[in-house]
Amino acid sequence: MAAQGRRLVQHLPDHCVPAFPTPSASHTAFTFERTDADPLLRILRAYDRAITACESFDFRASRSAIGTLRLALELDTPEARSFDSLYAWCETAVDKRDFMGPARCLRSLRDAWCRAAQPMPVTPRANLPLS
Repeated sequence: MAAQGRRLVQHLPDHCVPAFPTPSASHTAFTFERTDADPLLRILRAYDRAITACESFDFRASRSAIGTLRLALELDTPEARSFDSLYAWCETAVDKRDFMGPARCLRSLRDAWCRAAQPMPVTPRANLPLS
């Protein structure tokens, strides 16, 4: 009987995931990323972390995730500065404990990245001359 107990203990994982994860436990599950992942997937994961943190009203995680999005920007283009101003607004709103406004803003930005990544359908042009 004792040998069976020792075998079971050896097969337990290093860390336990709760059956019903809390927002903080769910947030820690997102921290494992592959280093060779596609850049678009990495930005989508960053948005997911920020959205999840905002929707769970987690002030620290929200600030951290939005800060990560801001740090990823290179502010040498007008577009990057526009993203930075949106992220700054999100941080200000979170500071005022408004979590739903930033969550909606970040979700719409994430959806825009997803739409931009989808290839445009190829449609044949009917008015080309035949040779």
